[in-house]
Amino acid sequence: MARKYQTSVQSGHTILVIDDSPDILESTRQLLESEGHRVVTAVDGKSGLVAVKKERPHLILVDYFMPEMTGEEVVRRIRQNDRNVQIILATGYSGEKPARVMMQQLDIQGYHDKSEGAERLLLWVDSALKAYKHVQAMEKHRIGLQYILDITPDLHRLQPLDELLQGLLWQVEGLVGAENSFLATFSSEQISKAANSGQLDGFVALVENKEGGGNSGALAIRVGTGRFRSGVPTASLPETERQAVERAVEERQVSFHGGVSVVPLRLGDEMLGVIYIDRRPGFERDRDLLEIFAAQAASAIQSALLFGQNALLFDLATKDPITGVFLRGHAMQQFHQHLKRSHRNNLPVSALMVDLDHFKQINDTHGHVVGDNALRALGELLKDTIRETDCVARYGGDEFLVVLPDTPDEGARMVGERLLERAKKIAIPTETGLVSINLSVGCATLEPMEGGPNFSLLRAEIVDRAAVELVANADASLYAAKHSGKVGEPRIIDWSIVAPVSVAA
Repeated sequence: MARKYQTSVQSGHTILVIDDSPDILESTRQLLESEGHRVVTAVDGKSGLVAVKKERPHLILVDYFMPEMTGEEVVRRIRQNDRNVQIILATGYSGEKPARVMMQQLDIQGYHDKSEGAERLLLWVDSALKAYKHVQAMEKHRIGLQYILDITPDLHRLQPLDELLQGLLWQVEGLVGAENSFLATFSSEQISKAANSGQLDGFVALVENKEGGGNSGALAIRVGTGRFRSGVPTASLPETERQAVERAVEERQVSFHGGVSVVPLRLGDEMLGVIYIDRRPGFERDRDLLEIFAAQAASAIQSALLFGQNALLFDLATKDPITGVFLRGHAMQQFHQHLKRSHRNNLPVSALMVDLDHFKQINDTHGHVVGDNALRALGELLKDTIRETDCVARYGGDEFLVVLPDTPDEGARMVGERLLERAKKIAIPTETGLVSINLSVGCATLEPMEGGPNFSLLRAEIVDRAAVELVANADASLYAAKHSGKVGEPRIIDWSIVAPVSVAA
Protein backbone atom coordinates (compact mmCIF):
# COMPACT_ATOMS: atom_id res chain seq x y z
CA MET A 1 0.00 0.00 0.00
CA ALA A 2 1.43 3.37 -1.00
CA ARG A 3 1.72 6.06 1.62
CA LYS A 4 -1.38 8.12 2.13
CA TYR A 5 0.46 11.39 2.60
CA GLN A 6 2.80 12.20 -0.24
CA THR A 7 5.19 15.12 -0.22
CA SER A 8 5.88 17.73 -2.88
CA VAL A 9 8.99 18.92 -1.04
CA GLN A 10 12.23 18.00 -2.78
CA SER A 11 14.42 15.72 -0.67
CA GLY A 12 17.69 16.68 -2.33
CA HIS A 13 18.52 13.01 -2.89
CA THR A 14 19.30 11.34 -6.23
CA ILE A 15 18.27 7.70 -6.62
CA LEU A 16 19.34 5.46 -9.51
CA VAL A 17 16.99 2.58 -10.38
CA ILE A 18 18.46 -0.25 -12.53
CA ASP A 19 15.93 -2.79 -13.82
CA ASP A 20 15.34 -4.51 -17.17
CA SER A 21 11.53 -4.23 -16.81
CA PRO A 22 10.17 -0.95 -18.26
CA ASP A 23 6.98 -1.29 -16.19
CA ILE A 24 8.88 -1.68 -12.93
CA LEU A 25 11.20 1.20 -13.83
CA GLU A 26 8.26 3.50 -14.47
CA SER A 27 6.24 2.54 -11.40
CA THR A 28 9.31 2.79 -9.14
CA ARG A 29 10.24 6.17 -10.64
CA GLN A 30 6.73 7.55 -9.97
CA LEU A 31 6.71 6.18 -6.42
CA LEU A 32 10.09 7.69 -5.52
CA GLU A 33 9.41 11.02 -7.23
CA SER A 34 6.19 11.29 -5.20
CA GLU A 35 8.47 11.22 -2.15
CA GLY A 36 10.43 14.21 -3.46
CA HIS A 37 13.46 12.30 -4.74
CA ARG A 38 15.24 12.90 -8.05
CA VAL A 39 15.15 9.60 -9.94
CA VAL A 40 17.46 8.36 -12.73
CA THR A 41 16.74 5.04 -14.49
CA ALA A 42 18.82 2.47 -16.40
CA VAL A 43 17.60 -0.65 -18.26
CA ASP A 44 20.66 -2.86 -17.69
CA GLY A 45 23.84 -3.18 -15.66
CA LYS A 46 26.15 -1.61 -18.26
CA SER A 47 24.11 1.59 -18.64
CA GLY A 48 23.62 1.60 -14.88
CA LEU A 49 27.38 1.73 -14.29
CA VAL A 50 27.62 4.66 -16.71
CA ALA A 51 24.86 6.46 -14.81
CA VAL A 52 26.66 5.86 -11.49
CA LYS A 53 29.70 7.81 -12.74
CA LYS A 54 27.68 10.57 -14.39
CA GLU A 55 24.94 11.13 -11.80
CA ARG A 56 26.71 10.24 -8.53
CA PRO A 57 23.51 8.94 -6.89
CA HIS A 58 23.05 8.74 -3.15
CA LEU A 59 21.12 5.46 -3.39
CA ILE A 60 20.98 2.72 -6.04
CA LEU A 61 18.10 0.25 -6.44
CA VAL A 62 19.28 -2.62 -8.64
CA ASP A 63 17.40 -5.68 -9.83
CA TYR A 64 18.99 -9.04 -9.04
CA PHE A 65 18.21 -10.82 -12.34
CA MET A 66 19.13 -8.91 -15.52
CA PRO A 67 20.52 -10.04 -18.88
CA GLU A 68 24.31 -9.98 -19.46
CA MET A 69 25.13 -8.61 -16.00
CA THR A 70 23.33 -9.58 -12.80
CA GLY A 71 22.60 -7.16 -10.01
CA GLU A 72 25.21 -8.91 -7.88
CA GLU A 73 27.86 -8.25 -10.54
CA VAL A 74 26.77 -4.60 -10.81
CA VAL A 75 27.12 -4.17 -7.04
CA ARG A 76 30.62 -5.67 -7.01
CA ARG A 77 31.70 -3.32 -9.83
CA ILE A 78 30.31 -0.28 -8.01
CA ARG A 79 32.00 -1.24 -4.75
CA GLN A 80 35.40 -1.30 -6.44
CA ASN A 81 35.30 2.51 -6.63
CA ASP A 82 32.64 3.73 -4.21
CA ARG A 83 32.23 2.48 -0.64
CA ASN A 84 29.78 5.18 0.44
CA VAL A 85 26.86 5.02 -1.99
CA GLN A 86 23.89 3.13 -0.51
CA ILE A 87 22.62 0.09 -2.46
CA ILE A 88 19.41 -1.91 -2.23
CA LEU A 89 19.25 -5.16 -4.20
CA ALA A 90 15.73 -5.99 -5.40
CA THR A 91 14.45 -9.40 -6.40
CA GLY A 92 11.22 -10.93 -7.63
CA TYR A 93 12.22 -14.31 -6.21
CA SER A 94 12.54 -14.70 -2.46
CA GLY A 95 14.66 -17.83 -2.51
CA GLU A 96 17.99 -16.70 -4.04
CA LYS A 97 20.10 -16.19 -0.92
CA PRO A 98 19.23 -15.16 2.64
CA ALA A 99 19.03 -11.36 2.93
CA ARG A 100 21.51 -11.21 5.82
CA VAL A 101 24.10 -13.17 3.83
CA MET A 102 23.69 -10.99 0.75
CA MET A 103 23.99 -7.77 2.76
CA GLN A 104 27.21 -8.97 4.39
CA GLN A 105 28.81 -10.39 1.26
CA LEU A 106 28.02 -7.46 -1.05
CA ASP A 107 28.14 -4.58 1.45
CA ILE A 108 24.61 -3.47 0.59
CA GLN A 109 22.09 -1.67 2.77
CA GLY A 110 18.92 -3.53 1.78
CA TYR A 111 17.59 -6.68 0.10
CA HIS A 112 14.05 -6.03 -1.09
CA ASP A 113 11.53 -8.65 -2.16
CA LYS A 114 9.39 -6.99 -4.84
CA SER A 115 6.35 -9.00 -3.74
CA GLU A 116 6.32 -7.13 -0.42
CA GLY A 117 4.97 -3.99 -2.12
CA ALA A 118 5.66 -0.27 -2.29
CA GLU A 119 5.43 0.53 1.42
CA ARG A 120 8.14 -1.97 2.28
CA LEU A 121 10.35 -0.55 -0.48
CA LEU A 122 9.91 2.98 0.86
CA LEU A 123 10.94 1.80 4.33
CA TRP A 124 14.13 0.35 2.84
CA VAL A 125 14.71 3.61 0.96
CA ASP A 126 14.18 5.80 4.04
CA SER A 127 16.54 3.64 6.07
CA ALA A 128 19.24 3.70 3.37
CA LEU A 129 19.04 7.48 2.90
CA LYS A 130 19.36 8.04 6.65
CA ALA A 131 22.44 5.84 6.60
CA TYR A 132 23.76 7.84 3.64
CA LYS A 133 23.49 11.08 5.63
CA HIS A 134 25.45 9.55 8.50
CA VAL A 135 28.12 8.18 6.14
CA GLN A 136 28.46 11.56 4.44
CA ALA A 137 28.68 13.36 7.78
CA MET A 138 31.46 11.03 8.94
CA GLU A 139 33.28 11.35 5.62
CA LYS A 140 33.02 15.14 5.72
CA HIS A 141 34.33 15.11 9.27
CA ARG A 142 37.25 12.89 8.26
CA ILE A 143 38.07 15.09 5.27
CA GLY A 144 37.73 18.19 7.44
CA LEU A 145 40.22 16.86 9.96
CA GLN A 146 42.59 15.90 7.16
CA TYR A 147 42.13 19.36 5.67
CA ILE A 148 43.13 20.98 8.96
CA LEU A 149 46.19 18.70 9.18
CA ASP A 150 47.15 19.63 5.62
CA ILE A 151 46.86 23.39 6.11
CA THR A 152 48.46 23.52 9.56
CA PRO A 153 52.07 23.72 8.22
CA ASP A 154 50.99 26.55 5.90
CA LEU A 155 49.36 28.46 8.76
CA HIS A 156 52.54 28.26 10.83
CA ARG A 157 55.05 29.15 8.10
CA LEU A 158 56.81 32.50 8.22
CA GLN A 159 54.43 35.09 6.81
CA PRO A 160 53.18 38.60 7.52
CA LEU A 161 50.09 38.85 9.72
CA ASP A 162 47.84 40.35 7.04
CA GLU A 163 48.76 37.57 4.61
CA LEU A 164 47.92 34.98 7.26
CA LEU A 165 44.55 36.60 8.04
CA GLN A 166 43.60 36.71 4.39
CA GLY A 167 44.51 33.05 4.14
CA LEU A 168 42.39 32.21 7.17
CA LEU A 169 39.27 33.47 5.42
CA TRP A 170 40.00 31.23 2.45
CA GLN A 171 40.78 28.26 4.68
CA VAL A 172 37.64 28.46 6.80
CA GLU A 173 35.66 28.74 3.55
CA GLY A 174 37.26 25.55 2.27
CA LEU A 175 36.84 23.76 5.60
CA VAL A 176 33.06 24.14 5.81
CA GLY A 177 32.51 23.58 2.09
CA ALA A 178 30.66 26.84 1.45
CA GLU A 179 29.41 27.35 -2.09
CA ASN A 180 31.01 30.76 -2.62
CA SER A 181 34.76 31.32 -2.42
CA PHE A 182 36.92 34.21 -1.31
CA LEU A 183 39.01 35.21 -4.28
CA ALA A 184 39.80 38.81 -3.41
CA THR A 185 43.08 39.83 -1.84
CA PHE A 186 41.15 42.43 0.09
CA SER A 187 42.76 45.52 -1.42
CA SER A 188 40.40 48.52 -1.33
CA GLU A 189 39.59 48.09 -5.03
CA GLN A 190 38.79 44.39 -4.69
CA ILE A 191 36.72 44.90 -1.55
CA SER A 192 34.60 47.37 -3.53
CA LYS A 193 34.18 44.82 -6.34
CA ALA A 194 33.22 42.11 -3.83
CA ALA A 195 30.57 44.35 -2.31
CA ASN A 196 29.07 45.06 -5.73
CA SER A 197 29.08 41.39 -6.75
CA GLY A 198 27.31 40.23 -3.57
CA GLN A 199 30.05 37.85 -2.47
CA LEU A 200 29.92 36.12 0.88
CA ASP A 201 30.51 38.60 3.69
CA GLY A 202 32.94 37.92 6.49
CA PHE A 203 35.79 39.38 8.47
CA VAL A 204 38.62 38.66 10.86
CA ALA A 205 38.76 40.98 13.86
CA LEU A 206 41.61 41.10 16.39
CA VAL A 207 41.61 42.56 19.86
CA GLU A 208 43.31 45.94 19.93
CA ASN A 209 44.51 46.29 23.52
CA LYS A 210 44.28 49.60 25.32
CA GLU A 211 46.86 50.76 27.83
CA GLY A 212 47.29 48.26 30.58
CA GLY A 213 47.15 45.19 28.30
CA GLY A 214 44.90 42.22 28.92
CA ASN A 215 41.63 41.78 27.04
CA SER A 216 40.23 45.18 27.88
CA GLY A 217 40.62 46.37 24.30
CA ALA A 218 38.01 46.63 21.56
CA LEU A 219 37.64 44.38 18.55
CA ALA A 220 38.52 45.96 15.21
CA ILE A 221 38.19 44.41 11.75
CA ARG A 222 41.59 43.59 10.25
CA VAL A 223 40.60 41.79 7.02
CA GLY A 224 37.14 41.69 5.45
CA THR A 225 35.16 40.87 2.33
CA GLY A 226 31.92 42.25 0.91
CA ARG A 227 30.53 45.14 2.89
CA PHE A 228 33.03 44.89 5.75
CA ARG A 229 35.98 47.29 5.89
CA SER A 230 39.27 46.93 7.70
CA GLY A 231 39.84 49.28 10.61
CA VAL A 232 36.15 49.41 11.60
CA PRO A 233 35.45 48.68 15.30
CA THR A 234 32.96 45.83 15.73
CA ALA A 235 31.15 48.00 18.27
CA SER A 236 29.97 50.19 15.35
CA LEU A 237 28.38 47.29 13.45
CA PRO A 238 24.57 46.90 13.27
CA GLU A 239 23.06 45.56 16.48
CA THR A 240 22.48 41.96 15.30
CA GLU A 241 26.07 41.57 14.11
CA ARG A 242 27.52 43.32 17.15
CA GLN A 243 25.54 41.06 19.49
CA ALA A 244 26.68 37.94 17.64
CA VAL A 245 30.32 38.96 18.09
CA GLU A 246 29.80 39.89 21.74
CA ARG A 247 28.10 36.56 22.44
CA ALA A 248 30.99 34.58 20.94
CA VAL A 249 33.56 36.61 22.89
CA GLU A 250 31.63 36.30 26.15
CA GLU A 251 30.90 32.56 25.80
CA ARG A 252 34.32 31.84 24.26
CA GLN A 253 32.89 29.26 21.87
CA VAL A 254 31.56 29.08 18.33
CA SER A 255 28.29 31.03 18.12
CA PHE A 256 25.46 30.51 15.62
CA HIS A 257 22.73 33.14 15.67
CA GLY A 258 20.46 34.70 13.08
CA GLY A 259 22.07 32.86 10.17
CA VAL A 260 25.61 33.98 11.01
CA SER A 261 28.57 32.20 12.55
CA VAL A 262 31.23 33.69 14.82
CA VAL A 263 34.36 31.67 15.61
CA PRO A 264 36.42 32.96 18.57
CA LEU A 265 40.22 32.86 18.29
CA ARG A 266 41.74 32.23 21.70
CA LEU A 267 44.78 30.71 23.36
CA GLY A 268 43.84 29.48 26.81
CA ASP A 269 42.24 32.43 28.56
CA GLU A 270 43.67 34.94 26.11
CA MET A 271 41.18 36.14 23.48
CA LEU A 272 42.87 37.14 20.21
CA GLY A 273 39.81 37.87 18.12
CA VAL A 274 37.03 36.33 16.04
CA ILE A 275 36.19 35.14 12.54
CA TYR A 276 32.73 36.22 11.42
CA ILE A 277 30.84 34.62 8.52
CA ASP A 278 27.55 36.07 7.31
CA ARG A 279 24.48 34.48 5.72
CA ARG A 280 25.71 30.90 5.94
CA PRO A 281 23.25 28.88 8.06
CA GLY A 282 23.95 25.22 8.71
CA PHE A 283 27.43 25.60 10.20
CA GLU A 284 26.19 23.99 13.41
CA ARG A 285 27.09 20.61 11.91
CA ASP A 286 30.71 21.75 11.73
CA ARG A 287 31.10 23.08 15.27
CA ASP A 288 33.84 20.68 16.33
CA LEU A 289 35.80 21.20 13.10
CA LEU A 290 35.54 24.98 13.47
CA GLU A 291 36.79 24.77 17.05
CA ILE A 292 39.82 22.69 16.00
CA PHE A 293 40.50 25.12 13.15
CA ALA A 294 40.16 28.12 15.48
CA ALA A 295 42.75 26.66 17.86
CA GLN A 296 45.25 26.25 15.03
CA ALA A 297 44.43 29.70 13.65
CA ALA A 298 44.90 31.39 17.03
CA SER A 299 48.29 29.74 17.51
CA ALA A 300 49.36 30.83 14.02
CA ILE A 301 48.18 34.40 14.66
CA GLN A 302 50.18 34.61 17.87
CA SER A 303 53.29 33.42 16.01
CA ALA A 304 52.65 35.93 13.22
CA LEU A 305 52.23 38.75 15.75
CA LEU A 306 55.63 37.93 17.24
CA PHE A 307 57.19 37.43 13.83
CA GLY A 308 55.70 40.69 12.54
CA GLN A 309 58.10 42.63 14.72
CA ASN A 310 60.82 41.79 12.20
CA ALA A 311 59.45 41.98 8.63
CA LEU A 312 62.98 41.67 7.28
CA LEU A 313 63.05 38.08 8.55
CA PHE A 314 60.14 37.20 6.27
CA ASP A 315 61.89 38.57 3.19
CA LEU A 316 65.09 36.74 4.05
CA ALA A 317 63.21 33.47 4.52
CA THR A 318 60.93 33.62 1.47
CA LYS A 319 62.32 36.05 -1.15
CA ASP A 320 65.11 35.60 -3.68
CA PRO A 321 67.57 38.43 -2.89
CA ILE A 322 68.40 39.16 -6.55
CA THR A 323 64.99 39.09 -8.26
CA GLY A 324 62.70 39.95 -5.35
CA VAL A 325 60.29 37.11 -6.21
CA PHE A 326 59.54 34.16 -3.95
CA LEU A 327 61.96 31.33 -3.39
CA ARG A 328 60.95 27.98 -4.85
CA GLY A 329 60.07 26.33 -1.53
CA HIS A 330 57.74 29.10 -0.39
CA ALA A 331 56.11 29.30 -3.82
CA MET A 332 55.40 25.56 -3.85
CA GLN A 333 53.58 25.90 -0.53
CA GLN A 334 51.36 28.54 -2.07
CA PHE A 335 51.03 26.45 -5.24
CA HIS A 336 49.60 23.54 -3.26
CA GLN A 337 47.07 25.79 -1.52
CA HIS A 338 45.95 27.22 -4.87
CA LEU A 339 45.52 23.70 -6.24
CA LYS A 340 43.33 22.66 -3.31
CA ARG A 341 41.18 25.79 -3.38
CA SER A 342 40.65 25.73 -7.13
CA HIS A 343 39.72 22.03 -7.04
CA ARG A 344 37.19 22.68 -4.28
CA ASN A 345 35.68 25.48 -6.38
CA ASN A 346 35.87 23.41 -9.59
CA LEU A 347 38.11 25.96 -11.32
CA PRO A 348 41.26 25.52 -13.43
CA VAL A 349 44.83 26.32 -12.36
CA SER A 350 47.50 27.32 -14.87
CA ALA A 351 51.28 27.53 -14.61
CA LEU A 352 53.87 29.34 -16.71
CA MET A 353 57.53 28.41 -16.95
CA VAL A 354 59.58 31.45 -18.04
CA ASP A 355 63.20 31.18 -19.15
CA LEU A 356 65.70 34.00 -19.75
CA ASP A 357 67.24 33.11 -23.11
CA HIS A 358 71.03 33.15 -23.59
CA PHE A 359 71.62 33.90 -19.90
CA LYS A 360 74.99 32.12 -19.88
CA GLN A 361 76.08 34.21 -22.84
CA ILE A 362 75.14 37.41 -21.00
CA ASN A 363 77.22 36.32 -18.00
CA ASP A 364 80.19 35.22 -20.12
CA THR A 365 80.21 38.37 -22.25
CA HIS A 366 79.29 41.10 -19.79
CA GLY A 367 79.94 39.59 -16.36
CA HIS A 368 77.79 38.36 -13.51
CA VAL A 369 76.77 41.87 -12.39
CA VAL A 370 75.03 42.42 -15.70
CA GLY A 371 73.58 38.91 -15.48
CA ASP A 372 72.16 39.72 -12.04
CA ASN A 373 70.72 42.97 -13.41
CA ALA A 374 69.00 41.00 -16.19
CA LEU A 375 67.50 38.60 -13.63
CA ARG A 376 66.44 41.54 -11.47
CA ALA A 377 64.73 43.20 -14.46
CA LEU A 378 62.90 39.97 -15.27
CA GLY A 379 61.74 39.63 -11.65
CA GLU A 380 60.31 43.17 -11.74
CA LEU A 381 58.62 42.43 -15.08
CA LEU A 382 56.98 39.30 -13.71
CA LYS A 383 55.73 41.03 -10.55
CA ASP A 384 54.34 43.94 -12.57
CA THR A 385 52.55 41.67 -15.05
CA ILE A 386 50.72 39.22 -12.78
CA ARG A 387 47.76 39.76 -10.43
CA GLU A 388 48.08 40.08 -6.66
CA THR A 389 46.47 36.64 -6.30
CA ASP A 390 49.08 35.02 -8.58
CA CYS A 391 52.44 33.73 -7.39
CA VAL A 392 55.86 34.00 -9.05
CA ALA A 393 59.07 32.30 -7.94
CA ARG A 394 62.61 31.78 -9.10
CA TYR A 395 62.46 28.09 -9.88
CA GLY A 396 66.17 27.66 -10.52
CA GLY A 397 68.96 29.56 -12.28
CA ASP A 398 67.32 31.61 -15.04
CA GLU A 399 63.97 29.79 -14.90
CA PHE A 400 60.86 31.20 -13.20
CA LEU A 401 57.54 29.65 -12.22
CA VAL A 402 54.30 31.65 -12.37
CA VAL A 403 51.18 30.14 -10.76
CA LEU A 404 47.86 31.47 -12.07
CA PRO A 405 44.94 30.25 -9.91
CA ASP A 406 41.43 30.14 -11.38
CA THR A 407 42.87 30.71 -14.86
CA PRO A 408 42.05 28.66 -18.02
CA ASP A 409 44.57 27.92 -20.74
CA GLU A 410 43.45 30.94 -22.82
CA GLY A 411 44.17 33.25 -19.89
CA ALA A 412 47.57 31.66 -19.31
CA ARG A 413 48.50 32.14 -22.95
CA MET A 414 47.48 35.83 -22.74
CA VAL A 415 49.72 36.36 -19.70
CA GLY A 416 52.61 34.67 -21.50
CA GLU A 417 52.15 36.80 -24.61
CA ARG A 418 52.01 39.94 -22.47
CA LEU A 419 55.33 38.97 -20.86
CA LEU A 420 57.00 38.46 -24.24
CA GLU A 421 55.74 41.80 -25.52
CA ARG A 422 56.83 43.76 -22.45
CA ALA A 423 60.24 42.06 -22.38
CA LYS A 424 61.03 43.65 -25.76
CA LYS A 425 61.09 47.07 -24.07
CA ILE A 426 63.71 46.08 -21.48
CA ALA A 427 67.38 46.94 -22.05
CA ILE A 428 70.19 46.29 -19.56
CA PRO A 429 73.04 48.86 -19.48
CA THR A 430 76.58 47.51 -19.86
CA GLU A 431 80.01 49.07 -20.41
CA THR A 432 79.63 48.48 -24.15
CA GLY A 433 76.00 49.61 -24.50
CA LEU A 434 72.50 48.29 -23.91
CA VAL A 435 71.68 44.59 -23.96
CA SER A 436 68.15 43.42 -24.66
CA ILE A 437 66.62 40.34 -23.03
CA ASN A 438 64.60 37.59 -24.65
CA LEU A 439 62.23 35.16 -23.00
CA SER A 440 60.82 31.73 -23.71
CA VAL A 441 57.46 30.90 -22.13
CA GLY A 442 55.63 27.60 -21.70
CA CYS A 443 52.23 27.07 -20.14
CA ALA A 444 50.05 24.25 -18.85
CA THR A 445 46.59 24.06 -17.30
CA LEU A 446 45.07 21.63 -14.81
CA GLU A 447 41.37 21.45 -15.69
CA PRO A 448 38.56 20.85 -13.17
CA MET A 449 37.39 17.28 -12.78
CA GLU A 450 34.39 16.31 -14.88
CA GLY A 451 31.29 16.01 -12.73
CA GLY A 452 32.55 18.32 -10.00
CA PRO A 453 35.21 18.16 -7.29
CA ASN A 454 36.14 14.88 -5.64
CA PHE A 455 37.41 15.75 -2.17
CA SER A 456 39.35 12.48 -1.95
CA LEU A 457 41.74 14.07 -4.45
CA LEU A 458 42.82 16.66 -1.88
CA ARG A 459 45.09 14.17 -0.14
CA ALA A 460 48.60 15.56 0.23
CA GLU A 461 50.27 12.99 -2.02
CA ILE A 462 47.79 13.62 -4.85
CA VAL A 463 48.15 17.40 -4.61
CA ASP A 464 51.94 16.96 -4.69
CA ARG A 465 51.59 14.85 -7.82
CA ALA A 466 49.30 17.44 -9.42
CA ALA A 467 51.86 20.20 -8.82
CA VAL A 468 54.68 18.07 -10.27
CA GLU A 469 52.63 17.15 -13.36
CA LEU A 470 51.56 20.74 -13.99
CA VAL A 471 55.12 22.08 -13.74
CA ALA A 472 56.44 19.24 -15.92
CA ASN A 473 53.89 20.00 -18.63
CA ALA A 474 54.61 23.73 -18.50
CA ASP A 475 58.32 22.91 -18.76
CA ALA A 476 57.69 20.68 -21.80
CA SER A 477 55.75 23.51 -23.41
CA LEU A 478 58.65 25.87 -22.64
CA TYR A 479 61.26 23.70 -24.36
CA ALA A 480 59.01 23.12 -27.35
CA ALA A 481 58.89 26.90 -27.86
CA LYS A 482 62.50 27.65 -26.88
CA HIS A 483 63.83 30.72 -28.73
CA SER A 484 60.73 30.89 -30.93
CA GLY A 485 59.59 34.23 -29.55
CA LYS A 486 56.12 32.75 -29.00
CA VAL A 487 54.31 31.16 -26.08
CA GLY A 488 54.52 27.39 -26.21
CA GLU A 489 51.35 25.51 -27.04
CA PRO A 490 49.35 25.17 -23.80
CA ARG A 491 49.35 21.63 -22.43
CA ILE A 492 46.08 20.65 -20.75
CA ILE A 493 45.72 17.90 -18.16
CA ASP A 494 43.06 17.04 -15.59
CA TRP A 495 42.86 15.52 -12.13
CA SER A 496 42.24 12.02 -13.47
CA ILE A 497 45.80 12.00 -14.82
CA VAL A 498 47.37 12.63 -11.43
CA ALA A 499 44.97 10.62 -9.26
CA PRO A 500 44.75 6.85 -8.77
CA VAL A 501 42.06 5.29 -10.95
CA SER A 502 40.20 3.97 -7.94
CA VAL A 503 39.93 7.48 -6.50
CA ALA A 504 39.20 9.38 -9.69
CA ALA A 505 36.43 7.06 -10.87
